[in-house]
Amino acid sequence: MSIFNLSEHISKVSDDAKKYLNSSLEYYKLDSFKKMMDGAVSLVNLMVSGSIFLIFILFISVGVAIVIGESLGSLSYGYFIVAGIYLVIYVLYKLFGKPFITEIVLRKYSKVFFNESSQEDVLDEEFKHLQE
Repeated sequence: MSIFNLSEHISKVSDDAKKYLNSSLEYYKLDSFKKMMDGAVSLVNLMVSGSIFLIFILFISVGVAIVIGESLGSLSYGYFIVAGIYLVIYVLYKLFGKPFITEIVLRKYSKVFFNESSQEDVLDEEFKHLQE
């Protein structure tokens, strides 16, 4: 084997390695973009559904406060009672709910970021397409 032939093989291996690295880089860019978009879409969906739910809770709270206030003879009593209920819920959340909510969020986003086999198949197809 001549020096020229060896040089050609080394050059070819180097080119193949560069192509592989570029393909891998493109795959990971696509993968990270997809994961970021999944997170962004989940966040937007959470914000929209949360906003609608908060409006629902607002109207229910006002209605309950009016009913309680009318039954006690003063609307302000109803509003104070409903506010007290929300204060108790807030204190309970601060004492016990924060770790529970954190666990739920971590589990949900762990599935999105690490365990999506069906979406991994799509990414594998995209990666194969990039290699061609």
